[in-house]
Amino acid sequence: MNELLTPEKLGLFLMFSVPGIIILYFRAQFITGKLPPIAEGAVSYLILSLIYQAVAYPITSTYLFVIGSMTLSRWAGWFAFIFVVPALVGTLFGLNLRKGWLKALVNKFGISTIHPVNCAWDWHFGQCGECWVVVVLKDGTKWYGFMGRNSFMSSDPAERDLYLESVYVVEKEGDPWTPRGNSVWIAHGEIQSLEFLPKEE
Repeated sequence: MNELLTPEKLGLFLMFSVPGIIILYFRAQFITGKLPPIAEGAVSYLILSLIYQAVAYPITSTYLFVIGSMTLSRWAGWFAFIFVVPALVGTLFGLNLRKGWLKALVNKFGISTIHPVNCAWDWHFGQCGECWVVVVLKDGTKWYGFMGRNSFMSSDPAERDLYLESVYVVEKEGDPWTPRGNSVWIAHGEIQSLEFLPKEE
């Protein structure tokens, strides 16, 4: 048992698994908010960690691996190398996905890429601000509401429910929206379509 917990093996585990996990975790916060299951994501964690190691090798080989004694500065370097820098890299990856920087650059060369977000629901709700919304249910019922900071849109693929913080009455199309003074929760599977209107309207 003691052989499994040697500092060398622990160091290898941290180096070749943790950076990939942290990068994907912070990236996921800009997409679905969830990491893939360990069984599905293990290969991704390892590959990303190996790429990270290869890029960072010039720094680690001259600083972290050369200094003989575990000084405070070396401990700080290891912590930054394994935890802090991967968090920053993951955040940068997430911002890139949200803003579409790399996609726009690649598209200029006539190359199309597959979007990493699995569905339009996650893509839109991951970047939309406050707005008015018209929800049409499968039975034809319409809900007019305001989707603001106190509203909620589920990111769970198995439970795409919606909570609107304010509900309005509209007698006919084009009439002003009259507040009802309440909110509404709409269950998964009941939504047929969503129409989003700018907050300014």
